[in-house]
Amino acid sequence: MRFVPPMAIALLTISTLATASPAQYIVHFPAETHARVARSVPDASFLALARTGGLRPIRTLASGGEVVELRTEEAAALARQPGVTVEEDLLLAPHTIVDSLWKRQWYMHDARVGVDAQVAWKYTRGAGAVVAMLDTGITPHPEFDGQLLPGYDFVSNVDTARDGDGRDADPTDPGNWSEPGDCGFAEARRSTWHGTHMAGLVVARAGNRAGIVGLAPEAKLIPVRVLGRCGGRASDLADAIVWASGGHVPGVPPVSRRADVINVSMGTSGPCVSSLRQAIEDARARGSVVVTSAGNDQKNVNTNTPANCPGVISVAALGRDGGMAWYSNFGQQVTLSAPGGNLLAVGMDNILSTWDTGKRGHERSVFGYRGGTSAAAPLVSALVALMRSADPDIGVDEVTAQLVDNARPIPGRCPKGCGAGLMDAGATVDAVVEDRARRH
Repeated sequence: MRFVPPMAIALLTISTLATASPAQYIVHFPAETHARVARSVPDASFLALARTGGLRPIRTLASGGEVVELRTEEAAALARQPGVTVEEDLLLAPHTIVDSLWKRQWYMHDARVGVDAQVAWKYTRGAGAVVAMLDTGITPHPEFDGQLLPGYDFVSNVDTARDGDGRDADPTDPGNWSEPGDCGFAEARRSTWHGTHMAGLVVARAGNRAGIVGLAPEAKLIPVRVLGRCGGRASDLADAIVWASGGHVPGVPPVSRRADVINVSMGTSGPCVSSLRQAIEDARARGSVVVTSAGNDQKNVNTNTPANCPGVISVAALGRDGGMAWYSNFGQQVTLSAPGGNLLAVGMDNILSTWDTGKRGHERSVFGYRGGTSAAAPLVSALVALMRSADPDIGVDEVTAQLVDNARPIPGRCPKGCGAGLMDAGATVDAVVEDRARRH
């Protein structure tokens, strides 16, 4: 008399109950012996009987149990057998974004003009990469907890610095407010907290439920202060680029880690001065990518520096509709475009990021809307961080080539030149991963 496992009998019985669509389960038998004998007996075995009944076997788990396909009624009846455990083979998914303001970050996920962040995150969120943010400095914010590396204040003029001295190791932004008549403005202006806003777009922490998430939330950021009251000097910017890329600046201790990418969201009308040209060339030679904003002057980018310097990745801005933003500079020297917002009365059509409530000095960490090519550039810098995380050996020129080759068509109008198209984080990181796999 041939042995027929009890499980097979149960399956033959319950197979007639099936009505619903099958689902995948993990079945644990009362003893390993049953499963082993069932798999060893031909034709009249557990598997043979199962194939003619309701159970459809898939495979045996290394950790114990059988992966099978069952209908709901079959699973319920099988679970009633003595010693049998039936568990749903749960379908897992990547952790969804739980930051409370994610829905307002249209520039990350909008089907038309978003940068496709979640596709890129299948591979990396920037771990191991470093971004240097050359700007007004940074203010304390919960989104930056654990995200920052030691920075530096390169503002050399004491009056402009507004922190009581010139260059020092504290990149904190004391505020760049102005009184009436200062900086060429007729009216008083509040502090912009520009560097804080830019930094959040890159490294704001993911999953802390506090607010937003940056495009490279596992990368690290070096805050570098080069702008103070009324702006900053090209000479200070040039030194900061050298330092952030791992070069030597007299009187300044070396950077703790060379930046993979240096973000420069600033500019002015004029040619690329030789000091900036040389600093950028040297930074590239050391392996640092330099990303600049194209400018908000509605002019050809070749009139704005450092966006017109050789070797930089120059970023124009798109509005909420996917066309070139009304304020953005344009032209053949634009490398590619990224969301920059509308800069109109509707704040939600601008770019949401980290901010501060203080009109002068730091008061309270919040989130606010800003826009411009200044906001577009950090999204590209964050993408470069993802690329360097996925492939630490990718070269500076190859970074530019991948950004250009994998940009997607501008979804709106851009008659004056928006570069290769809209940055596509998903497609670009995917291409970098594939290229690295081919090399190895």
